[in-house]
Amino acid sequence: MRDGATLQFGIGGVPNAIARILADGPRGDFGIHTEMLVDGVKLLHDAGKVSNRKGLHDGFSVCTFALGSRALYDWAAREPALRFLPVSATNLPALIGRNRRMVSVNAAIMVDLAGQVVADTVAGRQHSGVGGHESFVTGAREADGGTSILCLHATAMVHGERRARIVAELPPGSIVTTPRHQVHWVATEHGIANLFGRSARERAECLIALADPAHREELRAAARARVQAPRA
Repeated sequence: MRDGATLQFGIGGVPNAIARILADGPRGDFGIHTEMLVDGVKLLHDAGKVSNRKGLHDGFSVCTFALGSRALYDWAAREPALRFLPVSATNLPALIGRNRRMVSVNAAIMVDLAGQVVADTVAGRQHSGVGGHESFVTGAREADGGTSILCLHATAMVHGERRARIVAELPPGSIVTTPRHQVHWVATEHGIANLFGRSARERAECLIALADPAHREELRAAARARVQAPRA
């Protein structure tokens, strides 16, 4: 995250936590161009980190809707440097890409070794909205000096069982939110990897390094089997 970045934060605890970290950190001169307004954006404003010299909607933080605390809603109702705009004005990749150093930060539920991202469904059932997930991943990558970051924990507790969130293949019934060719950076608690422009083998290697250590050998075996599988 460089000084002068224009920021977007998606739904979920991890993107909001990153906004809070930035509010407490040394960087600043940020712009805000996001679909969803979260509490972390209020903290960035409160900390004097937002200048909104973006190249698009200069002087204003822009969003389509807010989701957060009562304090966020009260602040949004009186903040003169905030504008709520139609989704057509916030989520169009071509418009997102006009922002200075656009950085999108979004959560993911699961990523397979090809880089396909599931962010809105669990076991084929709707968990959250698709929203601007793919739009901001695409628009940020196309911006001059822009980038997108997808964040997830390497594992999750499901019915008392710890399960991997970086998987060899998506389970049957999974619905892809953002396709592999759009994905730039992926981050877990074990590191961060740039997938853009990498081969299928390189993508798998990068993602295995981000997986929980307990699952890496299983993922390596699955990746080797995929490469060695005979073609039909």
